[in-house]
Amino acid sequence: MPSNTFLNLPADKQTRLMDAASREFSAKPYNEVSINKIIQDAGIPRGSFYMYFQDKEELFRYLVHGYVEQLLMVLEEALLREGGDVFAALRALFDYVWEKREERALGGMGAMSAIISRNGGMQRGALLDLLDAGEVLERLRQSVNPELLDLRREEDLDDVLAVLLSVAGPLLYAGIEAGDAPGYREHLDGILDILRRGMAKDKDR
Repeated sequence: MPSNTFLNLPADKQTRLMDAASREFSAKPYNEVSINKIIQDAGIPRGSFYMYFQDKEELFRYLVHGYVEQLLMVLEEALLREGGDVFAALRALFDYVWEKREERALGGMGAMSAIISRNGGMQRGALLDLLDAGEVLERLRQSVNPELLDLRREEDLDDVLAVLLSVAGPLLYAGIEAGDAPGYREHLDGILDILRRGMAKDKDR
């Protein structure tokens, strides 16, 4: 996380720095990104940058965390629209990512797509790891309708959500990368349908 010095800056100054960081990380792989270029574009002194962030890694994690937080908020809103149906909400999240894939402004999915594609070492299923897993589950738990799920133990809801996120994550990643949307959407639909109906043929065993 950035320092309180950064968090207490006026919003326009924060945006200027993060927008410059987004442009630089979108244009180059992580190991080629220049802090000098970012602070030059943002119009801030080098010393000020290190009062805000410890290093390039902290800046990168904070930037990507912002995109992941945006995805989580979209998922929460979709859950509310869909009456707590997590399967429908995940489909809506994919559609949102695909629709917004060309947006290059700060916070746009196009910028996130470029950052991810330039940093192939990022684990496809690990984007949500940049958020606290317990916090993610707590937030989603408030919006999911448990009556739509076959829950048999107290901990089943958290386990179901964890499984769905881990399975859907790579396909959402592929959508962010702006790949073959129809193919990935169809694949996502198929996986979610399997999970919705269950995999065992004999449900009583």
